[in-house]
Amino acid sequence: MSLEESMARREAAIINDLQSKQSGINDKTGKGSATERIVEEQLLKPYLLPGFVAVRGAVVDGAEPGRQSAAIDRIIYDSTVGIPLVRDEAHSILPVELVCALVEITMRLDSDKLRSDIEHVTPIRALRRRRYLVSVPLTQTKVVPVETEGVSARCFVIGLPSDPDWRPEVIARRFSDIQKRLGPPALVHGLYVLGIGYFETVTTETKDDPPYRIRGWLGPDRLFRFSESLRLALSRWPRLPPGVSANFHDYLSGKPRVFDE
Repeated sequence: MSLEESMARREAAIINDLQSKQSGINDKTGKGSATERIVEEQLLKPYLLPGFVAVRGAVVDGAEPGRQSAAIDRIIYDSTVGIPLVRDEAHSILPVELVCALVEITMRLDSDKLRSDIEHVTPIRALRRRRYLVSVPLTQTKVVPVETEGVSARCFVIGLPSDPDWRPEVIARRFSDIQKRLGPPALVHGLYVLGIGYFETVTTETKDDPPYRIRGWLGPDRLFRFSESLRLALSRWPRLPPGVSANFHDYLSGKPRVFDE
């Protein structure tokens, strides 16, 4: 058996598992939870590099810690930086300093749902201000708070097409048009339409590069191309250098009481 055939069979098994849940579960919430678990177990966890964890939940920013983002199907975070403020299997709350990638998962993907998913993750991509504690040179314990403009979260959409005959050319055109109309900071790095193809937004380096061009893999390698895109996004994610720690102090209010002798 070739690697291409192995990948094609694996994708077919995932599609069959998803379709089984789609037809066998009537409850909308239960169906959605089952779908997300399948995608997490078979398409996310196997490809997460050490130190990265996927959870369902929302994101908060230190500038407005009382304001939570919309719920995201799966948030991938860097566990070497810290842990969620609230950790729960059903719904976690993560400070933006942890967040590396966002994944939206859907059972019936069409043009309207694709637009909705892209709109859903865009506000979190806009959260680029991150807070850190940096060691003061030539001291053992002193740190200073620093705010920096960080990298926006990488975004992916995974779904079963509502129409299995959805043409790749139409998908690519719609994928590009939605992002163009929304404009920055809207950017989905990868769109995996199971059974049809893996579509990727081509990155730009300069202002002269045309934005939102799409390339797609339509053969039996499409699952592999998605997994490679996710792996590369995480392997290139900037890790904290020595002497720098995430600063979560402002996420909860309160002042310390100093006790003198």
